[in-house]
This record gives sequence, C-alpha cells and structure tokens, in this order.
Amino acid sequence: MVWDQKLDYDAWSERFSKDLKRLAMEREYKDLKGLNTERISRQVLYTSILFVQLQNGCRISEASEAVISFTQNGSREQRIRARKRKKRDKGKDAEVLIIIPRSIHRREKDLLVIGSQAQTINAVKCYARNHYGINTHSLRYAWIAKMGRENIPANLISKAIRHTNINTIMNYTQEDQADDIKRRFIESQK
Repeated sequence: MVWDQKLDYDAWSERFSKDLKRLAMEREYKDLKGLNTERISRQVLYTSILFVQLQNGCRISEASEAVISFTQNGSREQRIRARKRKKRDKGKDAEVLIIIPRSIHRREKDLLVIGSQAQTINAVKCYARNHYGINTHSLRYAWIAKMGRENIPANLISKAIRHTNINTIMNYTQEDQADDIKRRFIESQK
C-alpha cells in the first residue's frame, strides 16, 4: 500500500463523522437490548483515532496518545510529544498540539484502550486497511494537501505538524498545486 493515496480531506472528514454517529446509534440500540457492545466500542475507538489523525495532520501514534489522554482528562486540546524526530533534535521536547473534534465524545466505555499503545496503533492500522482500505499515513497527507490548497505557507504547515523537513512539505504541496493547475488548464481547453 502506498504512503499517499490522495485522500480527499473533506470527504474523509465527513465519512468519519457519519461513521461515529452511526456507531453511536448502533451502540445505543444494543445497550437498550442488553447486547454486547465490545465490537462497537473498538470501532468507536479506532474511528476516533483515525478522525483525530485526519483533523490534525498528525502521526497515528500522536493521535492515539491524544485520544487516550482525552479519555483521562477530558481536555479537547492535548499537547503530545512529537514522534519521529531527527537525531539532531534528540533531547528537545518538541510537542504537537492535537485538538479532539467535538463529534468525539468522552465515553470511557467506548474509548477504553485494551493492551499497550503499540497494540492499539497496530489494531487501528489494520482496521483502517481492512475497513476503509486506506493507509493511516494518507490521512496526514490529506491534511497537508488541504492546508496547501488553503494557501497556508509550507513553513507553517511544517511547524503545525512538527515535520522536520520543510522541503518535504513544499514538494508535496507544490506537486498538488501543479497538478491542479494542469487540470484547470486542460479543462479550459474543451
């Protein structure tokens, strides 16, 4: 599976939001019937983590930690240690701000993590691949592409997600912008 599947940020944001609403209704129905909701609770957790990753352009490990912290302290703004830092940045406490969307509710029963964070991350990656057919890192790229289309400068995008190499962000956003220019030009020739 490729790193960037060119996911549409807005379409996936809407999909995750709808899925969380659907799962809440399904859980409520099963609760009323006295049925087991463990599977739904896992789906709520995994979908919540994916939604947080998309909304913040962060790494899956950062999204997972933010959702876990949200269940513990209830704060929608989480400062999480940035992952995958370069060796030259070791020792620096780089933090990334992760904001939990309002459509994610703090219901401990649903956001209960079973096992280690590494196990949760692997489970979310498998869920994303099997349930949605996506690579979780593509959600990060979707956010970067959305910010590029909004004309947010590459240096600010890089700072917001604590990406160490601004050239990667510039190449990525410029590639998308160049493709859009090409599409508009070809469509204008009809």
